[in-house]
Amino acid sequence: MNKQISAAPKTLSFNFLKPYLFLLPIYILMIVFKYFPFAMAFGKSFFEWNGTNVNLFIGFANYKKAFADPSLRASVINCFWMAVSNVIIVLTIPLLAAELLFALKSAKGQYMIRTAFIFPMVVPIVVIILLWKWILAGDNGVFNTILTRIGLPQLTRPWLGSSKTALGAIIAIGFPWLGIAGLGGLQFLLYYGALQSIPKALFESAQIDGVNTWRRFFYIDVPMLASQIRLTVTLAIIGAVQVFDKVYILTKGGPGTATIMPSVVLYEQGFTYKKMGYSSAIGVLMFIVILALTVVNQAVMKKTEHMD
Repeated sequence: MNKQISAAPKTLSFNFLKPYLFLLPIYILMIVFKYFPFAMAFGKSFFEWNGTNVNLFIGFANYKKAFADPSLRASVINCFWMAVSNVIIVLTIPLLAAELLFALKSAKGQYMIRTAFIFPMVVPIVVIILLWKWILAGDNGVFNTILTRIGLPQLTRPWLGSSKTALGAIIAIGFPWLGIAGLGGLQFLLYYGALQSIPKALFESAQIDGVNTWRRFFYIDVPMLASQIRLTVTLAIIGAVQVFDKVYILTKGGPGTATIMPSVVLYEQGFTYKKMGYSSAIGVLMFIVILALTVVNQAVMKKTEHMD
């Protein structure tokens, strides 16, 4: 009897720990490849460090340098416009596409159109970026060629080579923004899935009361999509602060500082000029900005949700 009683707590203890044992490899990988590098970067941000033999403690000098860096200031302004554009994009076109698809009566038609919308998401992002680099090329690009063929040669220009159009061209990559998972495709799926989960009784009641499409959208769909909207806006802001691949592949931050982004400054300072300590400081500042913007966005969206 005593042996059975003593064995029971051991069994309960093992059953309690078993799920965490399955998650242990994930925790280890996160600690090794995420938390440890971040802790190391935070520590090295207080050093003049070139990644190899130079490792001198300089306190907050890297942070002071970051606030005085003109290229970093320019990147913050570009990042702001990128964030605003991303938020506008995820709140309009993916939501509109999800609403139009949800309104389609044919289940087979919904499946076919949904598949056509999300199929481009399987294409690697680098392939999409290089394709758009060819489309927007200034000399023999597809876009300029089309403008010339339709009789509008005066509108042709080096879209990625002009400081007036380069940032806008980068923001417009992937139009209509459903082929890139990070800015359109993922948001489209979130909105569409949330619309499908809304109880049909709400739509039936609205139809009986004579509610038109626009009133249903603003008074039923949008409030029920509040959680998804909050998530998509947060992801859009984070994506704008962290954007690197599009900018570096297309323009490397040029011409001048027209498309420079914090991530590009971080990369160049760390891997081109071997200022790893200064690069780490920029990375820490980016983390603080992302954290602050995420907290503010969550608070604002929750307040709006409670008001509704």
